[in-house]
Amino acid sequence: MTKANNVKDSAPITLSEYIDLSIWNEFQNNLSNLSDISLAICSSDGSLLAPPSREDSICKLIKKETVNGREFYRESYKKAIAKAVLRAEPYVYKCYTNQYIFVIPVILNNQISVAIIGGHVYLSEDDFKEFTKKAAGFGLNEVTIHEIEKRLKIVQPNHFFTKPNIIKEIGVPFLRSLYLKSFYEKKYYHMQNVIDVTTPGLLKEGQENIYQHIFNAMTVLFNVDTACIMERHGKGIYRAVAAFGHKKSAISDWTVSDSLDIINKILSSKRHANCSNMLDIQNMGLPQGITSVDIFPMATGNNIFGLLSIFNTKLTIDSVKLLALLANQLSFVSEEMMADQYIKKKIKTFDAMEEVYKAIAPMLEQEELHNAILNQATELVGAEQGSLMLLDNEDKDWSIKASKGIDINILENIKVKTGEGISGTVIEKGVPVIVRDIESEFASLARKNRARYKTKSFVSMPLKVGSRTIGIINISDKITGEVFAEEDLKLLTSFSSYASIALECGTYYRMAEDLKKISVTDPLTELFNRRYFQERLFEEIERSKRHNESFTLFMLDIDDFKLFNDKYGHLAGDEVLKKIAYAIKDAIRSIDVASRFGGEEFSIILPYTNKANSYVIAERIRRNVEDIRFIGSNVPAGHLLSVSVSIGIAEAPSDAVSIEELLDKADKAMYLAKAGGKNKIVSYGQ
Repeated sequence: MTKANNVKDSAPITLSEYIDLSIWNEFQNNLSNLSDISLAICSSDGSLLAPPSREDSICKLIKKETVNGREFYRESYKKAIAKAVLRAEPYVYKCYTNQYIFVIPVILNNQISVAIIGGHVYLSEDDFKEFTKKAAGFGLNEVTIHEIEKRLKIVQPNHFFTKPNIIKEIGVPFLRSLYLKSFYEKKYYHMQNVIDVTTPGLLKEGQENIYQHIFNAMTVLFNVDTACIMERHGKGIYRAVAAFGHKKSAISDWTVSDSLDIINKILSSKRHANCSNMLDIQNMGLPQGITSVDIFPMATGNNIFGLLSIFNTKLTIDSVKLLALLANQLSFVSEEMMADQYIKKKIKTFDAMEEVYKAIAPMLEQEELHNAILNQATELVGAEQGSLMLLDNEDKDWSIKASKGIDINILENIKVKTGEGISGTVIEKGVPVIVRDIESEFASLARKNRARYKTKSFVSMPLKVGSRTIGIINISDKITGEVFAEEDLKLLTSFSSYASIALECGTYYRMAEDLKKISVTDPLTELFNRRYFQERLFEEIERSKRHNESFTLFMLDIDDFKLFNDKYGHLAGDEVLKKIAYAIKDAIRSIDVASRFGGEEFSIILPYTNKANSYVIAERIRRNVEDIRFIGSNVPAGHLLSVSVSIGIAEAPSDAVSIEELLDKADKAMYLAKAGGKNKIVSYGQ
């Protein structure tokens, strides 16, 4: 075999510049384990950007042991990525080794795109046989191919072809969120540097302190009586966010619309305006005691960030000019503060989403996952109470799966039907609802706000996968006592898509686990089935060869089981099988592997155990079975049934070094036990 000359994957871009690779690698590993498939991430030229997870043994061998192996795969990935990007959807193809690979394009921005690579599986034995014909071209000899063939795993086509879309739904949003988080963190860092240069130390004091400094300066310089700073909230609405002076309490909640002539004039001209007409002042919604108002636009270029309003103060022409300059300067400060707040909120959102993925990465139990999602949602908008509702498959109603602010046990029996009440309506329409006052906005409910809620405001956010609603988050009582705003709704809308994927991922994981359990379990006895037994026996034989360690195999057969079935019926026979399975599980150790071999036969693998030491476990099984007593439906009243088993023992490697030989010798020992009177234990060679 030709060795590669230390060839390494090279990357034209350093992904760590754009995302936190430690977080992605952990997520990729867990997603790979969840989906039971190899995953990696590549640049557009096919170069690996991060280590693969669950890398296929053939792929690993070709890359490591052959001169051109890495280049084969890189070229293969490069061509497939180009096709996937062109189609803007996952692309599946068969590579040089006849393995099936899928490529999922991920566009991070206009200049940067990467791809998630997955698969490297055989969908039929014929595909592998075709590869073996050209294996010599990769420098692989017959011995190596034979070793690979022993570990060969054929994946069902329908199982494989569902994977790309699942990986896309779960992996792509997470990869993009990591990139965007890094993008905003860098933007925030650069902005802070600019702020430190242009307004050293000012923004670090916080918005309230900045405004207080400005108000104090206006008092000293212009003898201002009362003033407020207004910011735009929604379309055409300006609201006071800071106030000071003699009439502070009267104007601290002042809100004005740009539909008023004076405001419209100020915004269009970007110039100061004065009003001392009492009728106009009243039309502006100003309270009694306000006799004059001077309003200055806080503008940068064509953008108006707010208004600086001066009340009950006589201003000179020079004062107006200076205050206009101050208002313009305030616009820069306001712009920087708004950008600062916006980026902080973005980072906070991505942090929350990252926490959700960290919560599902180790695949938490359902209850833990539900609580993690609800806790992150309430923390994101600063709320004290909330609940998560999901559909109960049994009765088709929606029930509460997680709660914050009230004991879940109090709510566990509450059921909601689709279309019923606020939650049911949100579920039915799939559209979020933000309520500022439940008593005025939902008068049709004919009820007051419940006593356990501090405020009358709440948010109901549907959790959707595509057009399908899979849950709903209800959140109430902001810690500050404020009503929920559009900004809260935006944060929760972004968060909800990630929470939905987390829930869907959890459901997929549980289904996969259930299917995995079904595929290796005998449905009647709940012991492992013969297929799983054979896989484990192969592993133990190989381990025994490598490390020269012993293990023991038991073969058990129920004595006279056919006669028992004929006399008492198959239902009674099934009860016997289940009771014996329980007796076996009760007698063996946690490391032992018990399975139903077929019919009335059972097999048990005992790792790290020789025949002499295994005998005590065999005897424990024999006695447990001997002690079984039960009443059969066809048994005369007052009669108790009993059963027994014959057990044969063989040891590897002292008795056998192959699977066939070991099974044969354990079987022969078991038949010797039967021939010796049944209800006995016989070790091969005794």
